[in-house]
This record gives sequence, C-alpha cells and structure tokens, in this order.
Amino acid sequence: EDAIIAAVNLKKPFGLLGYSQGCANILMCESLLRSGTPLQQKFLTTSNSGLVCRQLLFSAANGSVHGPSTNAKVQRLIAMCEDFFKYQQGYFSRAFITFFLELLNNF
Repeated sequence: EDAIIAAVNLKKPFGLLGYSQGCANILMCESLLRSGTPLQQKFLTTSNSGLVCRQLLFSAANGSVHGPSTNAKVQRLIAMCEDFFKYQQGYFSRAFITFFLELLNNF
C-alpha cells in the first residue's frame, strides 16, 4: 500500500506486478483497497494516477497451497472431512473415526 500511495502522490499511473505467490498478494492488496476507505478506493480509481494494469506471472492465486487463503481452505476441508466421516461411522469403529477427526483438527 505504501508504494501505491507514493505513486498516487507523484501523480503517476501504476501497475501491480506479481510472480507466483505475489499474484495472490496483489489481488489481496487490490481487494483490501477496493473495500477500504474512500481514500483507499480513490487510489485505484483516480483517472490520471490510478491503477492501469495487473501483470500476473505464473499465478499462485488459483488456489495453490501457498496462497493467502490457505487457512480458509483448510477449515473448509476439515468440515468436509468431518461430514464424510460422519457418514462412514457405520463402516468404521468409533476409535478410528476419532483418530482421524483429531488428526484433521490438530493439522
């Protein structure tokens, strides 16, 4: 955000460049600015000194395990596994199910 503020203060257009994990980071940065204060939103929309392009090189923003949304994805995976194992309780012992649920929750 500091670099964006510096570009806006210089009245220069700017672009966001990301490589691998940087792609996810610039998308997160843009999202935070778009949903931020009116001043932050202005950084992206000023006609002669706003965001003009995004360059995503070898993007890791598509759900790779090292993206910033990993925590939410792990929590969703845990919930999905719990639902799956609840169904499997008729086929596996309680000790086996408990072991796997603890393993997933302590991951």
